[in-house]
Amino acid sequence: MPEKSTLIRGGTVVLGQSVSQQDLLIHGQRIAAVGNLSGLKADVTLDAGGLLVLPGAVDVHVHYNDPFMSTVSVHDYYTGTLAAAHGGVTTVVDFSNQKHGQPLIDTLDYKREEAGNLPLVDWGIHPCIVDPTPETLAQIPLVVAAGAPTIKCYMTYREDGLYISAEDLKPIAASLAGAGGMLLAHAEDDEIITANISGFVSAGLTSYPYHTKAKPPESENKAISQCIEVSRETGCRVFIVHLSSAAGAELVGMGRAQGVDILAETCTHYLVFTDEMLEREDGLKWICSPPIRDQANQERLWAALRDGRISLVSSDDAAYPWEAKLYGLNRFDLVPNGLPGIEVRLSLLYSEGVAQGRLSLPRLVEVVASTPAQLFGLAPRKGSLMPGADADIVLLDPHVKWTMDLDSLHMATDYAAYDGIEVTGKIRHVYSRGELIIDGDECLAEKGRGRYLHRTLDPTLRASL
Repeated sequence: MPEKSTLIRGGTVVLGQSVSQQDLLIHGQRIAAVGNLSGLKADVTLDAGGLLVLPGAVDVHVHYNDPFMSTVSVHDYYTGTLAAAHGGVTTVVDFSNQKHGQPLIDTLDYKREEAGNLPLVDWGIHPCIVDPTPETLAQIPLVVAAGAPTIKCYMTYREDGLYISAEDLKPIAASLAGAGGMLLAHAEDDEIITANISGFVSAGLTSYPYHTKAKPPESENKAISQCIEVSRETGCRVFIVHLSSAAGAELVGMGRAQGVDILAETCTHYLVFTDEMLEREDGLKWICSPPIRDQANQERLWAALRDGRISLVSSDDAAYPWEAKLYGLNRFDLVPNGLPGIEVRLSLLYSEGVAQGRLSLPRLVEVVASTPAQLFGLAPRKGSLMPGADADIVLLDPHVKWTMDLDSLHMATDYAAYDGIEVTGKIRHVYSRGELIIDGDECLAEKGRGRYLHRTLDPTLRASL
């Protein structure tokens, strides 16, 4: 049967650095044309007058079914991708921790089995190494060739069995460099953190603000400095996940200026919340790692995002149940670290970034769509509105104001970390590979329509992004 065509008429299209009123034609699963298509007819025509037409967002940092700190995140591949779709996210990349004593390649098999016929949007996998053995190192080229070229290591969480030392990072990075992969680093110094937590707990200083004190910028910056040296010595691209400190962004910028292939992301919550939230009675909602920092640091993160020292923004969606959060009531060290965020990223970055004059529309598209797609082996199919790309498209009404709360969002958490935030801009329609999956507040997507993405990194793409 012939492929269906859809004409999105008269919207404000963001295409590269261009922002202009244009039409966009979808043919089947791909974008067929962008421009003045006034004489064209299609099977379906949608009037996008007054709406922004953006590429579907790409979130390369989510934690679905994630076992951590004696609990498991509440988002699975249905609820997590449902929230993603409502938030204009048409591609996600999840993490899969290596099980101790098991081959690294198994991380792909059991995560694909876990996803099954649940995903609503397209998805991929980052394996996480916990056993830096010769057997694991030998499997890195196999994992890269299997379409998972981005491998994560944690430089903390020793008690949770995730810790990888800076010395062990070097052979991992060398193997990744040889195989055409990229190292993702959770950059916090375990020694500093462990000593601080022990000292505070022993002294009875366990209220939520001590979480931030236990994980100061120095712990992040020391680990980032170690990552810079690992990249310098091995030639491997190193990507710092969830960078929280402005000083860390400066280190990344200096490393890149010296020719080191190092990049970084930050996350929505570091750009929206400050450490004042931890002073609240319910401050455990905002405990994450690295921690949320002060207002001055936040403004410098926005500046680093504008000038490119920070390449992109992910959600680090780690949605743990309220009961598990309460396990750490008045004990910051026992609260599962993480915030839900898959649905709110695009809306908040438009509202707090574009609407507040902190980001241009083209830069917004870069940090939520085109750059993550390019860096993580998803371009040119994902991350842009160029003809030939997958028709992953978001239509956003920039004029609507609304308030986030538990009822207005679709994330599976039983508490609201973003409760009461007034937002400018509302997502109206979302297309995934040419299929309308979100129409207003209604999800039209069927379980299992999301496709696993085999990713290959572009060897010509250097740290200019």
